[in-house]
Amino acid sequence: MAQILVLSDDLTGANATGARFARSGMRVASVDAGHARRAAPAYDAVVANLDSRHLDAPKAADLVRSTVERLWPVELVVKRTDTTLRGNVGAELEAAWQAVRDRSPHGSRTRVLFAPAHPASGRITVDGVQLLDGVPLERTQLALDPLNPVRTSVVADIVAQQSDLAVRHLSLGRVTRSDLVDALLGGDEPVVLCDAVTEEHLADIARAAVEASRRDGTVWVAADPGPFGALLARELGLRGTTPAPGPVLAVVGSATELTRRQLDAVAADDAGGSVEFVDIDARRLTGDPGYPAQAAGLLARRLGEASFPAAVVVRTCASAEDVVRLPAPARRAMPGRLAALVAGAVGRAAPSALFSSGGDVTSALLAELGVSALDVGGELVPLAVYGRLDGGPLDATPIITKGGLVGDDDTIVRCLARLRDTVHDRLRGVPARLPSQGRGT
Repeated sequence: MAQILVLSDDLTGANATGARFARSGMRVASVDAGHARRAAPAYDAVVANLDSRHLDAPKAADLVRSTVERLWPVELVVKRTDTTLRGNVGAELEAAWQAVRDRSPHGSRTRVLFAPAHPASGRITVDGVQLLDGVPLERTQLALDPLNPVRTSVVADIVAQQSDLAVRHLSLGRVTRSDLVDALLGGDEPVVLCDAVTEEHLADIARAAVEASRRDGTVWVAADPGPFGALLARELGLRGTTPAPGPVLAVVGSATELTRRQLDAVAADDAGGSVEFVDIDARRLTGDPGYPAQAAGLLARRLGEASFPAAVVVRTCASAEDVVRLPAPARRAMPGRLAALVAGAVGRAAPSALFSSGGDVTSALLAELGVSALDVGGELVPLAVYGRLDGGPLDATPIITKGGLVGDDDTIVRCLARLRDTVHDRLRGVPARLPSQGRGT
């Protein structure tokens, strides 16, 4: 069954919230309330669009309660709220709280952890007030919304319009203090409202909430417009149930100065994910009979230990000058030896994508892998070609190849980013199927 249930009051919000969970590798279904139960066995997270924003408050609350009932048990319930707090906020928060409280272990405390900030879209919470690009909600065009005109930006007052639940407010000063866990544990109000102006604040709240749960067993219902629920799920250790694909494998046979700068840029790239380098001694590769098997074993272990979106980069230790100094037979043998080493490792631990730099090494690698053809998709930059492998143990694997003197300092970073995007799209493009709905059901 699904680990996470997200309750949304409109479709666009449901989809945007689902995307947050998909980033962590989860299989995520965005469905209407009627299909939520059927989706639960096939997905890690079910985002149920209740389409309740414009309903009467009692009917919206009933939808929340009935959806929790149908999908229980789950590890985490998230009540997705509008970024500008329109709709049946109070009624739906209370219904979610009641539904989870009634099903939680006897003696445990259930609380709503409400973090309405969405910093990436300019929505932040300061002193309990929701701001849109720094302006209180009622002073923006939201005051003229024909269906849900916003009259106040005080979050506790918005909750109080439809609920009698007491709200405990933690200001930004409390959120940023070292005793945040104690602050979350304090009081007995069912709703804990937290200020936040950055995603780092939301991450701090999520970590503190998990520690608070460990101390006293509190069961949290997350309430937020998207980012906080996903952060809390991560801190709770909720992950996708499908095995993570292997890392991106980069094989760099070129020893040019440009290539060295490109690899330095890869090492410094914080956005792409972790990178591990496997350095190959060019002299030993061509002169020490036992070295290739030893290096292949090391590479296989690195590939087996890492997972997407990490990258494992195979590179030669030698500079261009060092390679030139090798005996001519060794220079000619090096691409084939490197390719054989990599192919041997790939046979034990497959990567999710392949990058190759250096024409001789790429040619030798495709031959060692038994590739019948490179299905060319296009050029990322001039002379850096993307496509997929046809044939061999890595059949259909995305690949980018480029020459050693191609591109500028960030070209390999861009190539790896493109491969990661391709792998991510492929993962999302193989959907889990909902169980068939029989006739009459």
